[in-house]
Amino acid sequence: MAGTSIRISEEKVQIAVVNYLKMQYPKALFTATMGGQYQKHHSQRRRAKATGYLKGVSDLLIFEPKGGYCGLFIELKRDKKCYPSAEQKLFLSNATQRGYYAVCAKGFDQCKEIIDNYFNEQI
Repeated sequence: MAGTSIRISEEKVQIAVVNYLKMQYPKALFTATMGGQYQKHHSQRRRAKATGYLKGVSDLLIFEPKGGYCGLFIELKRDKKCYPSAEQKLFLSNATQRGYYAVCAKGFDQCKEIIDNYFNEQI
């Protein structure tokens, strides 16, 4: 169908990024956060907060020091039309002040480029 675009979920983009990271940088120490997608109900949000979940934490946390940074934190958005929340922007700013390379990436290609540039110390 001409003119129709397929919308890929943020979750699928994140899965693709994690698979790329595992394949390209197999020794990298990283984790992905649960994010808001798994906190649909009030009871889930309450439990998450009680166990230390911090609203706005980036989706992907890479604990590999490179280029003078402590690590790489990525807030991942599905595409160019999606923007970080105020809490996400604040977390990125706070992480940057603490020596992390903390950015928002829009889509798989931009996220892959950020990861490659970071690991190759081209940032």
